[in-house]
Amino acid sequence: MEEFWILILFAFFTTNLLDKAESVKLELKTFDEFLEKAGGTKGEAEDLKTPPPTNFGQNFHQIDRQNTQIGQIESNSTDQNPPLTESDHKDERKQKFDQMKAELKRAGFKNSYKHEIDETVAKELGLSFGTISNWKRKLGQSKLNHIYAHSEQKELMKLYYEIKGQNPIISDKKIVKRLKIGRSTLVRWKKLFKRQQLHPNSAMDILWKRMLRQMFRKLGTRIQ
Repeated sequence: MEEFWILILFAFFTTNLLDKAESVKLELKTFDEFLEKAGGTKGEAEDLKTPPPTNFGQNFHQIDRQNTQIGQIESNSTDQNPPLTESDHKDERKQKFDQMKAELKRAGFKNSYKHEIDETVAKELGLSFGTISNWKRKLGQSKLNHIYAHSEQKELMKLYYEIKGQNPIISDKKIVKRLKIGRSTLVRWKKLFKRQQLHPNSAMDILWKRMLRQMFRKLGTRIQ
């Protein structure tokens, strides 16, 4: 009797397993038929089951290479500009000094004592007026953008002609150094102030007038 029930249970489980297998086959067949109707194949079904490969890794490395190249270009472009030297920094600060000083003068500020504006601007830049003066003296600018009055120009040119008269072979380069003016300034002032204008009664003028009198005397004319 027990063997009979065992056979019945075995038959039941076997039938159940066969039914499940048939249902799985039916589902797969139905899925394949669906793909065939949609123009697909079993190969496409496999492709759908398997996720497509991505190029993320390749794209990442490509972007990384591009960034590396950009970084190299930027570093190379930066290296093309040489670092500023100490002289460059001094020149920048001198230019800033002149700019600030000019702005104060345009705003109507005046010195209550000598070099007040110079000292004020230098202090704002964290420097001393003496430091600025030394920097400019090395460039032949002993006077910081000083605007010479007409009387000052005239007196300096008188002194120039006196030095030149005492020592005709002395070079203008040495004279401007003594006068503490620039050579371009001297050239410009020479056009404004002639020797005769500054020294109308100089020895050369007197000699020239004597020569003229002698010439006209010979012609029968006397210059009073």
